[in-house]
Amino acid sequence: MSMIELEDVEKSYGSHEVLEDVSFSVSEGEIYGVLGPNGAGKTTLFRTILGLLKQDGGKIVIDGEEHDRSKAIKEKIGYLPADVNFYEVMTARQNLRYFAELADAEPDFEELLELVGILGDADRKVGTFSTGMKKRLGIAQSLIKDPKIIIYDEPTTGLDPEGKRKFRKHVEKINREKDKTVIVSSHITTEIEPLCDRFGVLHEGRIQVSGTKEELSSHAGSELELSIGTEDTEKTLEIIEDLGVDAESSEDKVIASLEEDRRNEIFQRLLEESIDVKTFDLKEETLETAYLKITEESG
Repeated sequence: MSMIELEDVEKSYGSHEVLEDVSFSVSEGEIYGVLGPNGAGKTTLFRTILGLLKQDGGKIVIDGEEHDRSKAIKEKIGYLPADVNFYEVMTARQNLRYFAELADAEPDFEELLELVGILGDADRKVGTFSTGMKKRLGIAQSLIKDPKIIIYDEPTTGLDPEGKRKFRKHVEKINREKDKTVIVSSHITTEIEPLCDRFGVLHEGRIQVSGTKEELSSHAGSELELSIGTEDTEKTLEIIEDLGVDAESSEDKVIASLEEDRRNEIFQRLLEESIDVKTFDLKEETLETAYLKITEESG
């Protein structure tokens, strides 16, 4: 079941068109990554999904209902903006209570604080928090209304490597234990690649491609490179080509170009032919490579 569906969504600021015919869907329980350079329209896209902005055209469906910007629809979505701001003279617990009152919600504050790993710091003033702790408090805030969907806009900005790792761990925990559908954005592929099930590439106001890492690589024409180290390169090359795979040989190895992962098939055939395989390494195209190819093609 799709939790979010966008169909030909458009949004302009005066004569400047920010979103143009944006279409994609996010399934229930999925973690979906929106990749795009700064200025691509990611924040505008999210504010439109949230109902803070009204699209100029197209349709948005949230949990099976067309988005009418009503309170009932908006309450199904939690949000963590790129810049997290809290009242620094108040404690973490006081901040959560304040925002819960604004949202007319009564969450279990102890559970939220424990979920994001700051229960022990709940009564410290937020002004003493690190950037990572503020982000985790922001995650807790996004859950105040117990929404079905949570949107994180460039959430790892300003975090050190350990902070980024902890953020991903908490998002995975929320997705798994709380059964939340998550959308997360970044302009850096490595920030969200380990986290997301699928990705959409937002460029020039459009979702150029949407799919898994493998589907994005396939769309970009990316190939897998399999390097086989062996003393009998001539026979190995013959076997590889008999399987319909393009390959070339050097002094001590054969390089095969694959459109899909066929390692098991190739290795089994080499064993059957008694080929002495010394090394067998697959070099995969990264998500970043596919992303760059897609944006270059569209731009």
